[in-house]
Amino acid sequence: MLLFGKMFLICQLTIIYFGFFLLSSAMESLPDAIIQYILSHMFNARDVACCNCVSKRWKESMVYNKSLYFPRIAFENLSDGQSPEKVVRRMVSRVVQLEELIVYSPFSPSGLASWLSLAGPSLLQLELRLDNLAECFPSRESPSKLDCIGAARNLKCLKLWGVLMKRSPKWDVFENLRTLEITGTRLEEPALTALLQACPYLRRFLLLGCEGVRSISIELPYLEQCKLDFYGMGNCSLTLTSSKIESLEVQGCSWITVPEAQNLKKLSISNSAGNWMLESFLYFPFIGLFCSQVN
Repeated sequence: MLLFGKMFLICQLTIIYFGFFLLSSAMESLPDAIIQYILSHMFNARDVACCNCVSKRWKESMVYNKSLYFPRIAFENLSDGQSPEKVVRRMVSRVVQLEELIVYSPFSPSGLASWLSLAGPSLLQLELRLDNLAECFPSRESPSKLDCIGAARNLKCLKLWGVLMKRSPKWDVFENLRTLEITGTRLEEPALTALLQACPYLRRFLLLGCEGVRSISIELPYLEQCKLDFYGMGNCSLTLTSSKIESLEVQGCSWITVPEAQNLKKLSISNSAGNWMLESFLYFPFIGLFCSQVN
C-alpha cells in the first residue's frame, strides 16, 4: 500500500512537470506582445516571483506587469537574511509602470516610502493594511505611513485598513482621486476634515468602523456615493453637502443634515440606539426610494 502511494505521488508530480513543460513550450512560441499581455494579468507576488524564474524571456516580460499584490502571508516562508520590505522594493523596482499596489503584509513607514519613491508617480490604485489601530498613541516616526501616501499623487483609488489618525496627514491635493475607502479607523475630527480637504474631487467615500468622531461635516461638491459607519452610542451628527449625492448609507448617527438632496436616489439609515432625526433634506423628490432601518 505504501509503495502504491509513492508510485501515485510520482505519477502526479510527473504529470504536473510535463504539463508545466508543455505550457512553457507553448508560451515560448508566442510573440513577445502576447506573452507580455498574458503575464501582465498576474498580480499575486508569489506568482510573479515564480514567473521570473521560468526563463529569461518571461522575466523580461514581467516588467510590463501593472499590478502587484502582497497578501498577509506573503513572507511566511521567507529564507533567513531576506527582508520582506526589500523583497517588495526589488519587485516594485522591476516593473516599468506599476499602476496598482496592494500590500496586506506588515511594513514600516520607511519601507512604504521607499516603494512609493519608485512607483508613486505611476500608481492609480493603492490598497494598504496599515495595522496601527491597536496603538495607544500614534507613532512618532516621521514621516508616518499616512504621510508617505502623499507621494502617490496621481491616485484614482485609495483603500486603507486599520488606520489610527490623530493628526492631519501631510498631503497635497489629490487631483485625480475619485474613490476613498477607510475601514477600521480611530481618528480625530480635525484630522478627518484635513484629509477630506486633500481629496476635493471624490465621487465615492466609504468610512467604515469609525471611532472617535462625534460630529462630522463633509463638503465634497462631486460626491455621488457615501457610506458611513460609526461605532459608539449612536449619537454622532452628520452634515453632508454635495449637490450630486445619489446614494447615502449611514449607521450610528442621530442627527443628519443634507441641505442639497435633489439627486438622492438611495438613503439608508441605521442606528442601534433607535433614535435619529433628519433635517434639511431639501429637494428630495424620490420619497419612494427612502429606506429607513432602525435596529
